Amino acid sequence: MNNIKLSSFIAISSLICMVLVLHMAPTLLIGMLIYLLAKRLGDKLSLKMPEKPARLIAAVLITAIIIGGLTSVGILLSKTIGNEQNLAGLAAKLGESVNDIRNDLPPTLLSYLPDSLLSLNGSVSDLIKEHTRELGGAGKEGLHTFAHILIAIVAALLLSVDSFSTLAKAQPFAKAMRERIQLFGKAFENIVFAQIKISAINTLLTGIFLLIVLPHFGVNLPYNKTLVIVTFFAGLLPVIGNLISNTIITVISIGVSFKVTIAALVFLVGVHKLEYFINAKIVGSRIHATAWELLLALLIMEALFGITGLLIAPILYAYIKSELLLAKLI
Repeated sequence: MNNIKLSSFIAISSLICMVLVLHMAPTLLIGMLIYLLAKRLGDKLSLKMPEKPARLIAAVLITAIIIGGLTSVGILLSKTIGNEQNLAGLAAKLGESVNDIRNDLPPTLLSYLPDSLLSLNGSVSDLIKEHTRELGGAGKEGLHTFAHILIAIVAALLLSVDSFSTLAKAQPFAKAMRERIQLFGKAFENIVFAQIKISAINTLLTGIFLLIVLPHFGVNLPYNKTLVIVTFFAGLLPVIGNLISNTIITVISIGVSFKVTIAALVFLVGVHKLEYFINAKIVGSRIHATAWELLLALLIMEALFGITGLLIAPILYAYIKSELLLAKLI
């Protein structure tokens, strides 16, 4: 291996380490996804017009979709928060949920619950006041992450419009780095399309549970159809997306009854564990890896970097394997 190629490996490894240590996996993944969408759309449009205008139109369309989506979500949240989900309403809902627990639990189990939990009467605002500093810190961290994501989106759109010289004409180090980045991008693309299949399976199972199983027992969870849609879009995020949709379903189940909450938890935990094997099987077929390889990568990266490691583990493993295949080492 020559010095230039070795330098490119060191550079790409350093960048990946920075992403993991600084917990910037969501920023990286969203930026790459926007770039992939803009590039795919630009390639299709370039079949009917010159390449440069096609890329520009694709970037404008993707930007419009992002702005429209964020605006719609903002309007929906503002209406929801303004009408029903203020602190008083949240406190009342919490009180109702606690009463449901007290009514549904057998007396033998009820005695094991702390008195503080059973005596909750809507003191959510008091808790918020007591933890203002923590909430402020969480809010600042969320805004910080959101700012990073916005910057990544803008960079991805600008990158999709830019024109680069052909790989053959690039300078040695630039050429080596572009080879590394192209392999990483291909690994990401393979994972994205595999994740769409995984999300579809999760959505199907969740839809059966919410729209068929629960109604069969006389339980109609509020917003059940909306929850199925949310499950699909959240499921496009590897592993963590399933956790997001599961949390939403569990919270809404609490407002119905304690028994429904337990049933939802059992089902969702089962689906979450099943996702590890589905993920390994479907993703493995796209990157030519066996299920145990990917499971091992997921477990190691989760142990080392938590959720950030889980998010990037399939892509990183696919990239490393493609490099080894290219070097004819495996």
